[in-house]
Amino acid sequence: MGEYSSTKRPPRAKALGAAFCLAASLCAAVPPAPGLQRVVEAPAPRHTRALLGVRLSAEVSGWLDEVEAKLGREVYAEFAELDEEGAGEDYTLGVSYLTGAGVGVVRVDESFRARGAKAAEAVIGHELLHLRLRARGYPLFLFSPEVMTMRGRAVDVEQSNVNDLVSLIEHRVFASEMRRTGFDKLVDLTNGLGAARRRRGTEDSQAETLNYARAALEWDDARLLEELTRVHRANGWSRSLADGRRLADIIRAANVNAPGDIAPVFLRGMAVLYRAEFTVEPDRRFALSKIYPQMLIRARRPARTRRRR
Repeated sequence: MGEYSSTKRPPRAKALGAAFCLAASLCAAVPPAPGLQRVVEAPAPRHTRALLGVRLSAEVSGWLDEVEAKLGREVYAEFAELDEEGAGEDYTLGVSYLTGAGVGVVRVDESFRARGAKAAEAVIGHELLHLRLRARGYPLFLFSPEVMTMRGRAVDVEQSNVNDLVSLIEHRVFASEMRRTGFDKLVDLTNGLGAARRRRGTEDSQAETLNYARAALEWDDARLLEELTRVHRANGWSRSLADGRRLADIIRAANVNAPGDIAPVFLRGMAVLYRAEFTVEPDRRFALSKIYPQMLIRARRPARTRRRR
């Protein structure tokens, strides 16, 4: 079972479980177009490929090529219902992960069958960018089993927040590709505004902090962000409003150019989310460590002070 990344609208207060269905349909690749002989030599046209019946642009085809070349296996893809029954809306638009055998998997919500090729390509491309980071050795993070909360093991009750934080950081890493392809304009992520209104009266939480940070980083509409700010104030979510702004500032200012740059940003974000200090270390037992590291999150123990004699 592999760690995953997802394309989501702002999550609900109730954390969504990970979708780890390993049944996927194999998508055939279209062979490269042959180069053309000319009197003046010109570069061969870039080839394109198809996934889920969608013809990918040359750039997105290149992302797919890189992932498969680094993993040594073809990427599996499928349309699937990604939200739990009764969710009411399509919150999860896409999911990507590596299986225990190191196979890259892309899952796109069923609703995109009817939304047109460009919208489907936007979600496929987004998930391929997450997979590309895995193939390039960018880490994921997992609570160590001994980290406990009042509700139980952190890995059982808080891991979804960790996954969302990592996704926000990764979105910043490949934001230029999303803008260049226009994918950032093709998928509407702003329905979290209505969801926040409907949650009035619920307790403030780390999920609301992540919701606000996502809006501050990814909504391209100052008016809607101001409306979300008013909703947070009306709901009494002053902590998530302040922390969401701080978290967005941390991610916005981050300079991530290599896998080792992720952990410092992640730890600063965790300190905002939980107002506690954490450390991370590689999981030596992780089955996919030859592809990318899984970092175990541990609570930092306060330093003992010497008693004065």
